[in-house]
Amino acid sequence: MGSRKPFLILVLIMVVVTVSVGGAAIGVLYNTAFQQQRLRLAETAQSQARLTEAMIDHQIEENPEIALDHTLEQIRNAHEKYEGFGATGEFTLAQREGDRIVFLLRHRHHNVDKPRPVPFDSALAESMRRALSGKSGTVVGPDYRGTTVLA
Repeated sequence: MGSRKPFLILVLIMVVVTVSVGGAAIGVLYNTAFQQQRLRLAETAQSQARLTEAMIDHQIEENPEIALDHTLEQIRNAHEKYEGFGATGEFTLAQREGDRIVFLLRHRHHNVDKPRPVPFDSALAESMRRALSGKSGTVVGPDYRGTTVLA
């Protein structure tokens, strides 16, 4: 009976080591996947921004008075035919109007409704506030609903 005690201690040590190594491996894999998603998201946002700029530049040449409205209509029409970014992805487009963030487009799955405006100085819509302040990159923070997202 006395010889079982060292065996149980050895098994316990092996379990602790195995769980620790497994946990560390899962942590490394998660961080790697998160960073890859962050890079992919930044590339997608930059691509969408350049595409939108090109569209509005073309519309300004055609008819400056309706350039923004026509460009938004084209983007909305395109997004109505687009599935989106999977189960959790979302595309939003907004502008600053005074002290508010006014959403022009929200696309998640087949929903293209616009969220309600958000005060510019609120804790909501962190990524959009940064974008409208001229900043670029990615952030983990609250969206317009208060849900923490990678944006």
